Amino acid sequence: MSRASQIAVSAKRQTDQSRWAALGAFWQRRRTPITRAVATIAFLGIWELAVEAGWVDPLFLSSPSAVAVRLAQVFRDGSIWPNLAASGNVAFWGFFLSCLAGIPVGVLMGRSVLVRDTLEPFIMAQASVPTVALLPLFIIWLGIGLSAKIALVFVGAFFGIVVSTEAGVSNIDKRLIETARSFTATEWEILWKIVLPAALPYIIAGMRLAIARVLIMVVVAELYASTAGIGYLIFQAGASYDTSMIFVGVVILAAAGVTLNALLRAVERRVAPWSS
Repeated sequence: MSRASQIAVSAKRQTDQSRWAALGAFWQRRRTPITRAVATIAFLGIWELAVEAGWVDPLFLSSPSAVAVRLAQVFRDGSIWPNLAASGNVAFWGFFLSCLAGIPVGVLMGRSVLVRDTLEPFIMAQASVPTVALLPLFIIWLGIGLSAKIALVFVGAFFGIVVSTEAGVSNIDKRLIETARSFTATEWEILWKIVLPAALPYIIAGMRLAIARVLIMVVVAELYASTAGIGYLIFQAGASYDTSMIFVGVVILAAAGVTLNALLRAVERRVAPWSS
């Protein structure tokens, strides 16, 4: 083989190696989204095939294409917006109030043994009682309206936020606090400059867990005490065997959960980059 041929073969080999290296690097960067996309497409394809081939009765399980058409229809004609507004209102206020109350309570429990020993039995008792069982009581107290539903969502999300916050505050390195005190830092300065920043990943983790509870409690509340909302929509669709509309509600709830979780993830990366 001539010298020129050897150079050409070597150059081709290096080019091929560079291409494979670039392909490997691309796969490492995009492996998770690609794997998820392939799994999702395969799942939907099998589901569609099962319905179209008659393996499953469409009366009991709509196909993904039928659900997609119905989803586009309810957004196009605007019939979904009042239900989204009703559920969003309940979810927002329930989640907001649970954070507003749960984070301070968790901080107090993490900073004070007396407060933790006093409140922990009540917090654990509340967590042990099925939240759904409290809905009739809230209706008796607050009536069939927005207040009862917000109360149910609040109670459902409160426990997770308190426990996560308390765990984050309790796990702070005590040497950091003692060092700050040795430099005459006040308790308020310790709280804002050491305790809360260190506990922030735990607090956000509790909020992420609470999101799932919030969506569940919203649906439960709307099943029994509402004339609008995604939960009410699912209940009405189930009563009329409208499986496409049931899946429309399920898809909306799943999309809301994924979106809110991603937003909290983004907030965590922004305000607590050291935890990533």
